[in-house]
Amino acid sequence: MKTGKILFLVAGIILVIAFSAFLINKNLSDPKYHPPKIKFSQERIDLGTVKQGPQVHGEFEFTNEGESVLHILKIQPACGCTGVVADEKKEYQPGEKGKIKFSLNTEGRSGHQEKTITIESNDPLSPTKVVTFVCNIVTE
Repeated sequence: MKTGKILFLVAGIILVIAFSAFLINKNLSDPKYHPPKIKFSQERIDLGTVKQGPQVHGEFEFTNEGESVLHILKIQPACGCTGVVADEKKEYQPGEKGKIKFSLNTEGRSGHQEKTITIESNDPLSPTKVVTFVCNIVTE
């Protein structure tokens, strides 16, 4: 009789430990407690002085500095003269890097140009991030 009670107690303790481990593991991987975080290496790029006519190119590099998967939901340039090409993938694991390449059509433009690109993601602290590039177009 005493052995049965001890086995029942040990089984109960093992069950409580297993259930606690399950809950802890679940919370460790829950984006609500450990969210993704998008971090750009540069949020403003100066392309310097460029000649009118050809397209100019650049890229914004980012890293998921969070602890769960970062989802890129939308990338939108501010105007039609700016082209955007993102990595084909839309999900980035913690620590993983990605790039957003851009181009600017300089034809018919001159002087100081400042263009923005808006990135929407599942980063709860920065769900909308705006990055900027600038250049000075000359007509030589």
